[in-house]
Amino acid sequence: MPSAVFRESDIDKAVQEAVREATKKLAPDVQWIRYAITLDSTGDRAIYFRVMLSDDASREARLAKVARRVESFLSEELKLADLGLLLYYNYRNRSEQALLREPAWSKR
Repeated sequence: MPSAVFRESDIDKAVQEAVREATKKLAPDVQWIRYAITLDSTGDRAIYFRVMLSDDASREARLAKVARRVESFLSEELKLADLGLLLYYNYRNRSEQALLREPAWSKR
């Protein structure tokens, strides 16, 4: 069944709202989320999320659970089947960002 067609600005607005809600509801584990809407390596439309976690949330004992919560929340908020986009997630903690200082991961 074909996916509905959405304008890029509508998708961006929906993602912004989902990110805002996820950051609010998943704090303090999730510090902030950045994203890019682009094509993946196969040419499919995708959203790449960069999720900044607290150092505590990224501990080995907690990371899998926290990541599942983030991915589940964003998937449900964005109604993936309707958008027809693939989602990719990357995680980093505050300590890693302090060392690497990559602008794409900054809080802005």
